[in-house]
Amino acid sequence: MDNQKQPNFWLRGKRETKKFYEIRLNRSTSIATFIFGFLLAAVIVLPIGILIYQFLVIFGYNLAVFGLYLTLIWLALMFFNGLSNYLTVKIAQASVKDMLNLQAIEAGYIFWYQLLNIGFGLFSLIIIIISAIQILGAR
Repeated sequence: MDNQKQPNFWLRGKRETKKFYEIRLNRSTSIATFIFGFLLAAVIVLPIGILIYQFLVIFGYNLAVFGLYLTLIWLALMFFNGLSNYLTVKIAQASVKDMLNLQAIEAGYIFWYQLLNIGFGLFSLIIIIISAIQILGAR
C-alpha cells in the first residue's frame, strides 16, 4: 500500500501550469493555440454574459441586486479564465502530438487552478468594483 499523500488539485494545477509554461512550442503554434482557446472560451461564456446583460437591462441599476450582478460577472470572468487556459492546453496537445512532455500535462488540473487563481481573481474584482463605482456615478 502506498501511504504517500498525493498533492491536492491546487498544487497539481500549479505544477501542471508551470510545466506547460516551460514547454517551448514554435511561435505560430503558441499563438494559434492561445487565440483559438481564447475564442472558443469566449463563444462558450458569451451566452452567460448576454444573460447577465439582459437582467441588467430588465431590472436596471437597482442597488439591491447590483451586488448580485457584480458577483455573477466576476464568476463568469473566473470561469472564462479557467476555460480558456484549459482549452489552450487541449488545443496544443491536439496540434503537437509528438511532444511527450506536452501530452503528459493534465489539463483538468490547470482548469481548476486557473478557475481559482487568486491573482487574476483579485485583479478582475478590483476592475469590476472600479467600473461599478463609475457606472453608479459615485466618485
